[in-house]
Amino acid sequence: MKKHFSKLLLFSLLFILFLSSCSSVEEPPGVGEKAEQGYAVCNPIVDAIERYHNDKGAYPETLNELTPEYLATVPQEVNNYPIRYDPVEESFMLAFEYAGPGINVCIYSPEDEWKCSGAY
Repeated sequence: MKKHFSKLLLFSLLFILFLSSCSSVEEPPGVGEKAEQGYAVCNPIVDAIERYHNDKGAYPETLNELTPEYLATVPQEVNNYPIRYDPVEESFMLAFEYAGPGINVCIYSPEDEWKCSGAY
């Protein structure tokens, strides 16, 4: 009986360790519900910036230049963090942030498309 109990106890402990290791697997930056929300809000902005660039031969100085011709309104934030836009020489960067797990930032540029990083 003791031998059976020991095996059951060992199995239970191993099962608990397995479950705890599975639950601690964190999504990498740029993956998950909050990242998807960021892409859903920012991808239409990227498309509008590119259409503006195709029409005018330059990137807008501010996102407000996209309204009303390219966007009805410009979203100001996603996941309770401000959306950042920076025209850079002959290119631009658009970024959004989100928390969980850690603090993450996803930056779009025409050269690299979406690149995300995070700090835990």
